[in-house]
Amino acid sequence: MKDAVLTVRLPRVTRARIEALARTEGRSLSQQVERLLERALQAPSGSATPAARPLAGVLSGARVPGLADFRAVRRELSRSLGRRVRPA
Repeated sequence: MKDAVLTVRLPRVTRARIEALARTEGRSLSQQVERLLERALQAPSGSATPAARPLAGVLSGARVPGLADFRAVRRELSRSLGRRVRPA
């Protein structure tokens, strides 16, 4: 249950960035601020990077590689390895 109010003063540019992120992620401004605060609080102490986020759905809608793609990659890797000079 949300029962506390927090008023924060911040630069307009920062608010605009949070609003844009909220629109992109389909959240209200309040929900987005809460999410960002929770993520920051979950990050390990002294860590400059945010807490790890789940990967589920990250690639949804992306092109799925086919057999021809895997064969092309394998061919390029084989060529690359063949060009290396092996010590005698």
